[in-house]
Amino acid sequence: MSDDNGGDDQGKFGVGTAVALGVGGIVGGGIYAAIGIVVAAAGILTWFAYSLATVVVCCCAYSYIKLNDATDSNGGSVTYIEELSGRSTVAGVVGWTLVVGYIGTMAMYAYAFGMYGQMMIGVEYVFGLPIRQFLSIGIVAVFVGLNLLGAGSSASVERLLVFVQAGIIAVFGLIGLWYGAANFQLRLGLSQLGFNPILAASVGFVSFEGWQLLFYDQEQFDDPDETLAKGVAISIPIAAVIYILVGFVITTLLPEEVIAAQPEPALLYGALLISKWLALAVGIAGLVSTASAINSTLFSEALFAKNLISDDILPHEMGDPDADAAPKRAVLVIGALTAAFTALGSLEAVVEFASLAFIVVFGSMCALALTVRDSDDIDLNPIPPLVGAIGSAAFFVMLTWYLYSQLPAVFWLVVVIAAAVFAVEAMYFKRQTLSEGVRTVEKRI
Repeated sequence: MSDDNGGDDQGKFGVGTAVALGVGGIVGGGIYAAIGIVVAAAGILTWFAYSLATVVVCCCAYSYIKLNDATDSNGGSVTYIEELSGRSTVAGVVGWTLVVGYIGTMAMYAYAFGMYGQMMIGVEYVFGLPIRQFLSIGIVAVFVGLNLLGAGSSASVERLLVFVQAGIIAVFGLIGLWYGAANFQLRLGLSQLGFNPILAASVGFVSFEGWQLLFYDQEQFDDPDETLAKGVAISIPIAAVIYILVGFVITTLLPEEVIAAQPEPALLYGALLISKWLALAVGIAGLVSTASAINSTLFSEALFAKNLISDDILPHEMGDPDADAAPKRAVLVIGALTAAFTALGSLEAVVEFASLAFIVVFGSMCALALTVRDSDDIDLNPIPPLVGAIGSAAFFVMLTWYLYSQLPAVFWLVVVIAAAVFAVEAMYFKRQTLSEGVRTVEKRI
């Protein structure tokens, strides 16, 4: 049984830790990294965009929880597809998509870390070179090194950090709400309701991806099925309230021209100078939160990659699947690709690329839940996964159209990355098929 502190007498964690890790995983990176892009797209209706995204995400989370209950082995999306559909190729596509999606997410966190560092230092260039890239690559290198030394993410440390990650920004939102009410500046902006806030919900979809990481290391929880179901069900609404509150405050108190000109969250928060000390606290919290998000995501993705290697979805050259810790080569490859993304890409590019990846994966899980709804192993209400599947499909179409029509450079970058991923994946699986055929022939001979 779990105690009040979230652990049990065997050292495993309970609902309290699951909620803390869920809230920290969602808010820790997204509120400090992706919110500027959502604000730029939705304007005064940012609160509505986050509310709409929350509905779809909750439906997707319901599908994950039910699929997790119906499977014997714990491992997230890839495991669900393999066990419940037997489609190894589809599982491989989802696995590779998630790997690249998490790389994009870490690049987003690293980009934001660099921007907060630049804002705190007050220097934009060093020796004629942009300091943001140095800071972004540097923080990725630090956590790659820590993971190689075996000092990866710690659930107990992450649980403590969530109070810094989410607490400061929640206080920021509440003070902003009080300030706006005292000065009669608060407004909902429903008269501007249209396509843009719906589009913004798809742009900011990546903001909610953190809860999924809990499913990749379920052994650390006491009674994983029940604990994770409660943890996810509680953490998503808490995170959503923080997103909605902060988005509402920013778009209410800042002039429209400032919002349109500042897609970087660090600059948005800096422009809202309710208090210089609060602005300093938000800057420090942004650094801590984005750094922590890089660390926890890198650790979880390395474990996820280890599982994919053992299932022959990723090549064994990426590392030893029997290693006690995360494979070192996998950590190095993931870190190098993350550094390249964050150094070469824009914030919009990495945010929207990652959003597309998670829209595809989350929508696929909702579709899978619908296909197995009549199974004896799953007690499922079909409405949430149906809403999740339709919502994800609509978000995918809207975001793709937006990139093609408004940001063609980002659109073609996403297309090239997707084509490269699928090409490498196809060659790998083709090689695996040929290898299996050769082994079969050798046995017959």
